[in-house]
Amino acid sequence: MSELKYKPLTKEQVIDAIERKKFTIPPMFLHKFWGAGLLDKYGNSLTELASQYPDDVFAAWHTQPGFDKSTTDNPNYRFGYKEDYSQAAKHSIGEYMVLMDSWDDFDQFLNDFPDPNEKGIFDHIIKDLPNAGSRYKLGCFWSIFHEKFWEIRGMENLMVDYYEHMDELKIMGRKFLEFHKGIISRYAQLGFDGIFSSDDLGHQSGPLMSPAVFEELYLPLYKELIGFTHSKNMHFWLHSCGDNTLLMDYLIEAGLDVLHPIQKHCMDEQQIFEKYSDSISFLYGIDVQQLLPNGSTEDVRNEVRRIKSLFQHKNGGLLLGAGNGIMPDTPLENIDAFLDEICTGR
Repeated sequence: MSELKYKPLTKEQVIDAIERKKFTIPPMFLHKFWGAGLLDKYGNSLTELASQYPDDVFAAWHTQPGFDKSTTDNPNYRFGYKEDYSQAAKHSIGEYMVLMDSWDDFDQFLNDFPDPNEKGIFDHIIKDLPNAGSRYKLGCFWSIFHEKFWEIRGMENLMVDYYEHMDELKIMGRKFLEFHKGIISRYAQLGFDGIFSSDDLGHQSGPLMSPAVFEELYLPLYKELIGFTHSKNMHFWLHSCGDNTLLMDYLIEAGLDVLHPIQKHCMDEQQIFEKYSDSISFLYGIDVQQLLPNGSTEDVRNEVRRIKSLFQHKNGGLLLGAGNGIMPDTPLENIDAFLDEICTGR
């Protein structure tokens, strides 16, 4: 592995950026977010390149429950509750099966829910924790509420559920809330500084649910989850793809500390900065759809410089990463330019 070109930021510098305490160099997270096929294409060349750039955040992912099958030796550590899902309907481009196709099974789903205190799911984190050093420690897991609902029910069913089964969704939301609280408590016991999760709330031109549905169903869950995280002296970071403009006020009301990615071509970053930069910090995601695969290295550098200039609130508030997984049609030299430019100034 090559030596680092730049020094990683301190925990204190990362906290200053998140809490907008004072100007700091933008911390990096999800800057080495490899999309499907990228590592297969570039192999050791990508690994060697990435090793030259620091990780300002120590990110630790616990072993999450399985979907239809457990991820541990305990067969019940999964969100599925049936013995056989081979005939289940598929969703999300055929990647997942609908775990609960009928609300008639709701009691069984709730009774078979996985336990956040499952043995062994933090063992690898505990083993790796000394490598965190003095860096900011971020406890990570994917999907909290909306994404979980669509994983369980499938998107088409969920769109109907918002209007015909809101009461059941509220009960399900409380069940996930208590599960996430258990996981967050375990990260807190290990001395973590923040929690990162995801809930893809938007499509290309707006939220996937009406603001009224978000306010009724999701806002109370977000408030309690983020408030609980804050009570453990940790920040809450959220990844949400798509256009979240109409939900920004709710996310800020819920107490969200960091939002990723402010997706290019979906949200107006100038408008978002002008309206919200005093209230929330941004892990801004550089465009992986058009800029990184199709731009020149100078285009990439210029965009990073522009975003730094735009989003660098006088008291901080900017972190930098990739907008989503960097795809295999991206030239390696553009990845290098992106990583180098976001580090410039250290």
